[in-house]
Amino acid sequence: MIQPLGKKVQVQIDQGLEKMKRVNFQNVIDDPTEEAILELGEIMTAFAPENSEFDCVILTSQSRYVK
Repeated sequence: MIQPLGKKVQVQIDQGLEKMKRVNFQNVIDDPTEEAILELGEIMTAFAPENSEFDCVILTSQSRYVK
């Protein structure tokens, strides 16, 4: 049996530093559209320091498989 555990989103923002800034969101809605995910990335980049650039969004889906 498959038990869905949830979805997570991680927005990655390039601030010109060695590491990317990562902003995480838990319990994302089922099947978000590509446009909505990318818009979230752009919105979060707007809150970042000047000269920051939106890099990508990672959507992770977790499920548990049990007998």
